Amino acid sequence: MVVVERFNQMHSMSYLNFLQYPYVIATGIFLLSLLCAVILNLIIRKTFHRFAKKTKTTLDDTILQIIQKVFIFMIVLGGVYFGLKALNLPENVWVYIERAAQVVLIIKIFQGVTMLSDFFIQTYIGRFFKGKDGFDLQLTRLVTRIINIALWVIGISMVLNIFGYDIGALVAGLGIGGLAIALAAQDTLGNFFSSISIIADKPYKVGDTIKFSTYEGVIRDIGMRTTRIETFFGTIISVPNSELAKAVVENMSKRQSRREDGIIGLIYHSTSEQIKKAITIIEDILRNKENLTPDFRVFFTAYDPYSLRIEYTYYVKNPTDLVFFLKTKNEINLSIKEQFDAAGIEMAFSTQALQARK
Repeated sequence: MVVVERFNQMHSMSYLNFLQYPYVIATGIFLLSLLCAVILNLIIRKTFHRFAKKTKTTLDDTILQIIQKVFIFMIVLGGVYFGLKALNLPENVWVYIERAAQVVLIIKIFQGVTMLSDFFIQTYIGRFFKGKDGFDLQLTRLVTRIINIALWVIGISMVLNIFGYDIGALVAGLGIGGLAIALAAQDTLGNFFSSISIIADKPYKVGDTIKFSTYEGVIRDIGMRTTRIETFFGTIISVPNSELAKAVVENMSKRQSRREDGIIGLIYHSTSEQIKKAITIIEDILRNKENLTPDFRVFFTAYDPYSLRIEYTYYVKNPTDLVFFLKTKNEINLSIKEQFDAAGIEMAFSTQALQARK
């Protein structure tokens, strides 16, 4: 009986000694923090998100996202930090661990701050300026980017301060080298101010179809440096804002219709009656086409070297849909060809007639 009691005492003491091992304590702290993070995440997803969907504001949704992306991560980070602290690591090693923890903490805090800043700018400031003196969603997005950059500059300066860099000396150095930086970044600054000019003047906006130089496409984004345009071939081109600000840009979305000019040449053997008949055929086709405006024009305009020229102009009502425009153009061209063939009207091509005289 005494032997059994002695064995139980030794077993309990060994178990207590085992629990006192630093690695066991560190693992326990980490697992406890991880468990707390998982439970909190489940509570937010199953309970709070359900209530947030019923509210009219999206502020609660943003706060929940910040908690999930920042606060829960900080719980796990705290578990790692205090778990490592339980290991009684050497002082020179612990210095680097503390710095790393502070850097990660600053990054996550500023991530939450920028998320909250984005919400307030886009919800309140964007709503206030929308439609006023050229201020719209694009200016709101630009302001959001500028503020985010400013916030992250503050965060980076805090990180540099942790590693012992003198922020005052760095700012003074930037002041001395400001001229050199400005000269080196003049293209970037030019693009930035051009983006502000584009957004304020509103010659076009995201979603508009524009045509400039040899390009035509839909604007997908107006950034701080470039404007991204999706061409009708499905490719994305990035154009510096300074170039767009200087270029002649045709905003296809502003017009009510899309113009098409056509030329048909008849052979020189065509009679005046055939020319009149050709004009009538084209006029009837354009008049009866539902998706055209009524202000079309058809004229016999010139005697070309190899043909009698008939020019016509019409306007398609849907100016931004290129496929619709091409289908309409295709149908009109086919109708002209079919009715010309039925009427015996011949279209010309480049020929030369040689006459031999005795």
